[in-house]
Amino acid sequence: MGQFEQIQTRKAISAYGGVGSIIETRDGSILIRSFNEWPFFQAVNGEFEEHNLIKDKRFKNRLSRYFQELENLVRIPINDLEQGYRLPRGNEHKVLSAKYFPEWFYCNNCHKFDKIDSWLYNWRNNVETYHKENFHPPKCYSCYVKNRDKKRKFYDLEQVRFILTAPNGDVADIPWDKWAMLKQHQRQQKEDGNKENESSEEVVSLSSINVPEDLILEYKTSDKLDDLKGIWIIAKNQQGEQLNFTTLSGLFNLRIKIQELFTNSNEIDIPFKPVIRSSNSVYYPNILSSIYVPANDELNEFTINLIKQLSEAGSNATQISQNLKILKGIELDVNIIQNLIENDFDVKDFIISQTENEYRYDEYKFILENERSDRKDELVFEKINNEYFQSELIKSIYKMDKIKITSVQTSYTRQEPISADSFLKDNEIDNENKEIIRKKFTSKKDKDARYLPAIESFGEGIFFDFEDDKLKDWINSNPLIQERVSKIIDNHNNLDSNFNDSLLLTPKYILLHTFSHLIIKELEYLCGYPATSIQERLYIDNDLKMNGILIYTIAGSEGSYGGLTSICDDSKIGKLIKSAMIRANDCATDPICYHTTGQGVSHLNLSACFSCTLLPETSCEMFNCYLDRRILIDKDYGYFKGI
Repeated sequence: MGQFEQIQTRKAISAYGGVGSIIETRDGSILIRSFNEWPFFQAVNGEFEEHNLIKDKRFKNRLSRYFQELENLVRIPINDLEQGYRLPRGNEHKVLSAKYFPEWFYCNNCHKFDKIDSWLYNWRNNVETYHKENFHPPKCYSCYVKNRDKKRKFYDLEQVRFILTAPNGDVADIPWDKWAMLKQHQRQQKEDGNKENESSEEVVSLSSINVPEDLILEYKTSDKLDDLKGIWIIAKNQQGEQLNFTTLSGLFNLRIKIQELFTNSNEIDIPFKPVIRSSNSVYYPNILSSIYVPANDELNEFTINLIKQLSEAGSNATQISQNLKILKGIELDVNIIQNLIENDFDVKDFIISQTENEYRYDEYKFILENERSDRKDELVFEKINNEYFQSELIKSIYKMDKIKITSVQTSYTRQEPISADSFLKDNEIDNENKEIIRKKFTSKKDKDARYLPAIESFGEGIFFDFEDDKLKDWINSNPLIQERVSKIIDNHNNLDSNFNDSLLLTPKYILLHTFSHLIIKELEYLCGYPATSIQERLYIDNDLKMNGILIYTIAGSEGSYGGLTSICDDSKIGKLIKSAMIRANDCATDPICYHTTGQGVSHLNLSACFSCTLLPETSCEMFNCYLDRRILIDKDYGYFKGI
């Protein structure tokens, strides 16, 4: 009995809707399966048509260095329904695949508590024929039978709110049948002289609890208690006799090893821990995005043959790199050439991963080296007149009339995010620490996936570039700046997490990131776009001397197309910057916010709160971290203090 829920295509690769995510729907929460299990990919089976494929040579090159069997980036099908819940004939394969999760449901009327498969089985075997197809949203068969002749006989089920997550990316249901017998087990342990699990402050394990075969569970909530003590699970036998009574108090001390949940797993020491299913820690998608810029296929057949000829003629990797640039205008990293030579020119036998900043540098460099572009289908931009803005502080601004953005979800993690530079690297292996965060691939084929699901979006934006020397002079002439941001840098370096572990944090980074947030906040007032529809893309790197920010919106988001770029046509862009800096002086929580010594997650922000600087997390690349408006506007050392 299939059931369908419509979601926007672009949300299938997003912070809350991709493979491995738990989506809240009208019928309950569902877990999106691996993409190779989607009906679309199974039906097509690699035989894609031209309109199914997304062409971005530069992006595919980067992904192919890690996914060595990668053949295509495949456009996610439109998950659209035309007849309510029913899927139109002929479109059966044009959908994603998901399952109810968590699988435990309870009835608020009769309090029965069971798995969805059991609810469905009993529904099919206890209701009239003409109601058998009306199970969705899930309904209680017991209440239906009792109220068969009454006016109300359909009672919708509710899902339990708690699930288990593991650092290796797995999720599982809490074994509620074992939890229901916990108190009885603890009493038995106490009688036997074993004080294990006696205190609710200690770690709770369910490994040694036996469950009767005829167990019936009930799930009840209290109107008077609003904590876990107000939720209890009652265990009964088939005769209705109560066997045990357990509240959910102490649930978050529960730890379960993977072998207890998945008997076929080889990883026996990975601990699962309970969380609320809507918690942010349940899902962190690893999404890579690319702005289209024209690029040669750096590892095409012509280039490889040319390198081979030069190598056989006696040239080394450095000489070959120089000759390619002089003779053919091809810029190719020396390490790539050296690896080609060492691997006998077999592209599949080596991986050279670019860091995220190295990859973005291609976009940054292309924009700065071309004052305008008119590739009507992919990239249209032009540099605006310096008289329109504060050119003594900002080097240049580009009006990005059209940009094409391709996004691919390669994997995801649970419990903690990982840095972008880890997305295309193998998981760290630590046999002693089973709790280290590891990514889980979006395909069951892992690194051997032949294709990856992608979305292609078109939008518009504004690109800001800052002068590297001016930023250095500003930092060097104001010792208080380095002293101030050192608080954030120290907190970042002391993080016990893989989140942004490769990020080199500097005053320049905090300045540009905060500037991006303040401009996005100001665009809400000036253009009418909600901040949720605007995103940032940071081009910041000390070694590469990269000091750029792209603020963009995707077509189809709230607002009118052209709403951002129209402010670049005259002095409105300068007024926008001035207004943003003035508004940054007026925070509803000042003076507390302005003079704080640390706020936000792990104190990774200074003067930055939701009243002045923070954005919706879908808009910020850094989860609203590394921000301080004071270094922009302070009367003594702020970069924009003149405004």
